[in-house]
Amino acid sequence: MQKRTIFSTGFAVVALLVFGGAAFSVFGGDHNSRLQEADEDTTTHYVVKSKSHPLLKTISIRHEFPQGVSAGLSKIEALALKSAGVEMEEIPRLHVTALVSAPKGRVSGRTSGRTAVPSDQTPWGIEKIYNNSAITSTNGGAGVDVAILDTGAYKAHVDLVNRIKDCKDFTNPRRAVVSGKCDDKNGHGTHVAGTIGADGSADGKGIYGIAPSANLWAYKVCGSNGSCWADDIAYAIRTAADNGAEIISMSLGADAPSLLIQDAVNYAVSKGVLVVAAAGNDGTDGVGSVDYPGAAANVIAVGAIDASEAVPYWSSVGVNDGDYIVEEGEVELGAPGVAVESTWNNGGYSVLSGTSMATPHISGLAAKLWQGSALATRSYLQDIAKLHDLAAVGDDALTGFGLPQVQ
Repeated sequence: MQKRTIFSTGFAVVALLVFGGAAFSVFGGDHNSRLQEADEDTTTHYVVKSKSHPLLKTISIRHEFPQGVSAGLSKIEALALKSAGVEMEEIPRLHVTALVSAPKGRVSGRTSGRTAVPSDQTPWGIEKIYNNSAITSTNGGAGVDVAILDTGAYKAHVDLVNRIKDCKDFTNPRRAVVSGKCDDKNGHGTHVAGTIGADGSADGKGIYGIAPSANLWAYKVCGSNGSCWADDIAYAIRTAADNGAEIISMSLGADAPSLLIQDAVNYAVSKGVLVVAAAGNDGTDGVGSVDYPGAAANVIAVGAIDASEAVPYWSSVGVNDGDYIVEEGEVELGAPGVAVESTWNNGGYSVLSGTSMATPHISGLAAKLWQGSALATRSYLQDIAKLHDLAAVGDDALTGFGLPQVQ
């Protein structure tokens, strides 16, 4: 049905009542051109629970969802819409789950070439997952597409340049999705990508990830400060599922669930995608601290261990009861997450800690051991994790089924 434009007079009356003579300054002019001067934090994202309200013509819509559309709005714009009777809801932020910051910055003027070598080509976490402290390289993951929803990736890194096959930015304030761009101004996403699939580079001097033949999709959903809007994440999940990803890896989380993200996860799972996410860094003092979306029962939540297989004090605790049945709020697997070395966004390498670092070990292992379907792969990871149980018998609250390793 064609949208009509008879709303303008009525809206102007409402806006005049709210803002005096500022009715036309709220939405007047080119909304997109104003956003060009905005950074990622100048607007708040909202779900507008309508796809046909006439006022949708006055805002810059970011993404379309089954329950409505999302938009980044200033405080004035949001107030004007609410005053006009538009049903809307503020969208929450999530954050990446690394604990330790590393040096920032790129090497200016460089587009390719080696600028550094890692301290260890197969770091301890890789060796732990491979159950072999003597390995000098890794293998596996051919034909498996892994979508990494994070801060982007430095796709020219010599250890990733042949692995990053898709690159999209979901954070741009002017366009919903920008293909071919995923600049990582934080470093977190580049680090995660390296753990999953760094291939040592053509010169053989680089670092190796778990599945160095996997196809990596760098989907930028978080800004340079590591903060991520739930609508950008949800839309990226749906995009990955529609594009045929086998695995979605998310080293991010929040204390409370997002309906947009959970609906997107349900959609992806229904299309045969295996979803892996960080358990969070909320500490071992209390039970039930697993972050969302990892806390959802249809997502693999990954807790952290150190080199001695102990659980660090900051890794989140699940509500597991030892019955080997995954339910909401439970940790499913444990993986290396302390002092993990991987690729960095200056072309070199960096060491980080967090369940952010544990998650890509599992995502990479899932790619290496892909069993033909998400269901079969998840079941297989659980089975081999039982062979290396790390804590109490059963799926415990710290590391779930245990540490899955290459057999």
